[in-house]
Amino acid sequence: MKAKYIDNMGDDLSVVNAAKVSFGKRSKLVCVRGCKGPNVPCTKECADKMTLSKQDQGLIQFLARGCTSGDWDELVEEVTYKGLFQADDDFAIHPITEEECEVYDRELRELLNHIRKMPSHWSPFAHTAITLHLKMPIFVARQIMKHTTGIEYNEISRRYVDSDPEFYLPDVWRKKADNVKQGSSDESVGGDVPLYVQEKVYETCLDSYKTLMEVGVAPEQARMVLPQSMYTEVILTGNLYAIANLYNQRTDSHAQKETQDLAKQIGDIVKPLYPVSWAALCS
Repeated sequence: MKAKYIDNMGDDLSVVNAAKVSFGKRSKLVCVRGCKGPNVPCTKECADKMTLSKQDQGLIQFLARGCTSGDWDELVEEVTYKGLFQADDDFAIHPITEEECEVYDRELRELLNHIRKMPSHWSPFAHTAITLHLKMPIFVARQIMKHTTGIEYNEISRRYVDSDPEFYLPDVWRKKADNVKQGSSDESVGGDVPLYVQEKVYETCLDSYKTLMEVGVAPEQARMVLPQSMYTEVILTGNLYAIANLYNQRTDSHAQKETQDLAKQIGDIVKPLYPVSWAALCS
């Protein structure tokens, strides 16, 4: 399973200037040494040390969060303060009445709901593009490719390709989680049975596929006997906001581990391309 970089358009400055066009303004990079002002490196050593100004970095954080850094810090502090009372069930540290506890509980929920509804100004992040090549088993692809807003996909087709398929082989077979309808636990299934079953299924599927092809069955029908663990390949192109949304959802602890692993690879590629924007969108 592998994510590979192909191409990208724009950078953090593109996001800033897409936002500033509303006011007829435009920013330039500044030297980290503060040498000669915007976009004027003082020496050859400075040429690779140009970065966003602190003001423009703050603008990106505002666009992603829907509030200024100062307002955000105040909200975090307030949530932490109210959550402290929530955590003390025995009131040992903060002896308050049950009625007061209910008030704190209501206020905390209202505050969290306010944060959830804070508008993000996403459109400046959409003036970017990242193109990746993804190789993944079909069951991972179907989860990744649910993200269609702001992302386009082109996938290899076994209507045209008739080479021998590759299959995904997990390192560990996980047990079913006891407390959720989907997902798995951290415990693994021991013994040789899972590996034996998998190898047997792969052998049977591959032999069946080859047999159907040899007797003249069309590839578009012969592929029906191939399992979900077969690798597929996809070209993905999407804007920064859309890919950050994919990353946030598919690295969540509730996502399937194999999908998390691929999403983390995607993040490792995109993060250095848009470091300020990525931190704001994914922190």
